[in-house]
Amino acid sequence: MEKIYLKLFNSLEIGDDFPTIVMGVLNLSPESFYKGSVYTNQKVLKKAVLNMIANGAKILDLGARSTAPWSPKISIDEELKRIVPALETVCKIIPDNIIISIDTQFRKVAEKSFEITQKYEKHAIINDVSCFKVDQELSNYVVDNKIPVILMASKKVPGDLLTIPEIVEEFKKTINELKLKNYDIKNIILDPGIGHWIEEKTHVYDLKIIANLKQLRELKLPILVAISRKSFIGKTLNIPDPEKRLNGTLSATAIAVYNGAHIVRTHDVTPQLNEFLKMAEEIRKSKYLS
Repeated sequence: MEKIYLKLFNSLEIGDDFPTIVMGVLNLSPESFYKGSVYTNQKVLKKAVLNMIANGAKILDLGARSTAPWSPKISIDEELKRIVPALETVCKIIPDNIIISIDTQFRKVAEKSFEITQKYEKHAIINDVSCFKVDQELSNYVVDNKIPVILMASKKVPGDLLTIPEIVEEFKKTINELKLKNYDIKNIILDPGIGHWIEEKTHVYDLKIIANLKQLRELKLPILVAISRKSFIGKTLNIPDPEKRLNGTLSATAIAVYNGAHIVRTHDVTPQLNEFLKMAEEIRKSKYLS
């Protein structure tokens, strides 16, 4: 079996032979479904950043626009108004080995964000939940500047694919398009798009995606899962309140890691999470021991 491996910025090693990478979520959007992840106060933001790093986060994901389908839409100018001061704050306090992920679907936001990260000489990547379907110019920006990217499985709108075979097929199309633009596809991280992104995508589809995550390995690229406190956990456990979905999150995350996830995007960067990840990794590795 061919091992999956990616080295970001000659510092962060991601793949089958390395510990699961923790990506901490820093939401700058009051509209976000989980209010415990929203950091609109700079003092609170600083505390959260330092706490996440202390507990092992290697990537910090900053997003200023809620991507939940039912969230009110905001302008690109509003997205910039939110992310610019927060990004300045984060860049000033993080060590050089921490990678910043810019969660946006728009080139204008990416360009301004990268001006800031470059000013502070910090490493940054793009996280696009639309898989370049919302703003094709973001794709061109990523290609022209050779920026590593997280792409979430999407065909027409974010997260609208229901099964792993559909997800694999759509990813293949996007990867081939990027190849034709001479983009180094080894800089791609894949997110299968877990969540209630469209009406038809019930919690059952999310459970099946996690259960069959290994099928994404045929693309030979690192796999990221964004599971934290999502509605499929609430539906499965009959827990409407995201505040109470931590146990379900930890359980589903451990199973996803056992099934091949290399990166977990989470609101809760804690020692407890690290123990769950370690156990899942060790059990996964034991399958290949003689």
